[in-house]
Amino acid sequence: MTPKAILAICVGYGAGIWFSLLALRKRSLMKRAQRWLSAPGRIVESTLYKDPHQNRTHFRIRYEFSVGEKIEGATPRVSGDWFWSDKQQAAFVSRFVPGQQVEVFYDPRDPKQNCLDRNDNSGIAAMWVIAAGGTLLASLIVWL
Repeated sequence: MTPKAILAICVGYGAGIWFSLLALRKRSLMKRAQRWLSAPGRIVESTLYKDPHQNRTHFRIRYEFSVGEKIEGATPRVSGDWFWSDKQQAAFVSRFVPGQQVEVFYDPRDPKQNCLDRNDNSGIAAMWVIAAGGTLLASLIVWL
């Protein structure tokens, strides 16, 4: 086997293992988030912007809420910030308008761990696709 094949196998299986572990961690967090408490909050910033150096869009959603102390959050989805398309990302960001009143879900043991959407698991699905793709690619290299 050539060094390039060995490297491809290590990278492929490594990506498969890494993204599988990330997906499992996010899934566990989503399960815990179903038991989190909620508090009224307010959107402070909701922005969709294009990276000037790459052909990618990014978003930033910041919100604030109070549970004994004022907390500012920036984790709109428990499942992460991966979307299948820019269109899906833009639709998500458009749900939140600065000044809008929202329901914020937070961990009662650590209110700094919070989110706006604890049900959308599409970010986790993307991790599973990458994990499967890396494993499949490495397996094809081994087989060929």
